[in-house]
Amino acid sequence: MNNRYLLDEGTEAIDRLALVQRIYGSGSRAMLLAAGSLEGRRVLELGCGTGSMTRWLAEQVGEGGVVVGADASGAQLEVARARCAGFPSVRFVCADASDTGLAPGEFDLVYLRLLLMHVPAPQTVLAHAHALLRPGGSVLCEEAAIDSTFTDPPLPEQRELHALANEMARERGCDFNVARRLGSLVRASGFELVTLSAQQPVLLRGPEKRLEVASFEEAMQHWPQASDETRARGARVIASLASAASDEETVYGLSMMMRARGRKPHR
Repeated sequence: MNNRYLLDEGTEAIDRLALVQRIYGSGSRAMLLAAGSLEGRRVLELGCGTGSMTRWLAEQVGEGGVVVGADASGAQLEVARARCAGFPSVRFVCADASDTGLAPGEFDLVYLRLLLMHVPAPQTVLAHAHALLRPGGSVLCEEAAIDSTFTDPPLPEQRELHALANEMARERGCDFNVARRLGSLVRASGFELVTLSAQQPVLLRGPEKRLEVASFEEAMQHWPQASDETRARGARVIASLASAASDEETVYGLSMMMRARGRKPHR
């Protein structure tokens, strides 16, 4: 398992990732379609996870296109391969997102969602994406700002969750709020910044309200450095926010998703 990834992988991650797709998937698809027709295109998905977007991309590129899904986790790729069975245009590589071993200039589009927040050098990943794109090709990135979540009425445990999540990230050398500097990272990696937007789901009811709680609970289980006191703090946060997520009188604002599209210059 990637020692910087704090969440479940493979079959154990299916339920949480299904929530991610139900909440953010329509926005992801809209962003990709806004970049132009995908039919016949060569597309790379970095950090493809269990393949929910990979399969959709395969449907869009059709028989004349190619989709490559890259992930560092064999457990994730096992699920992704099963999900994309029957699509001859799809292949997978088990590789680090900053060094896939793929050919420079091979792709028309590179897509990544919720990846940069888990890596210590996000600009290195974007620079690799730049190298893999043909001139004029596009990178499309989506990242969530963990510290943007809220409840109404407000709960102090929400601020406690933000503090604990930032502590986790610092220990792993990552930034769980990299979304807030996504535009500047795309520019610094050699791209022209074409579009930048944000979506924040705000929910009254439904299982989707539990996404933050489910993710934080998994992260606590994968945080070996946490002290007993920290685990006790985490348990209090989980109990309080789980109650808020099941209460239709409480509004739950999930993480703001930043979306950026960059273009590789022709020069």
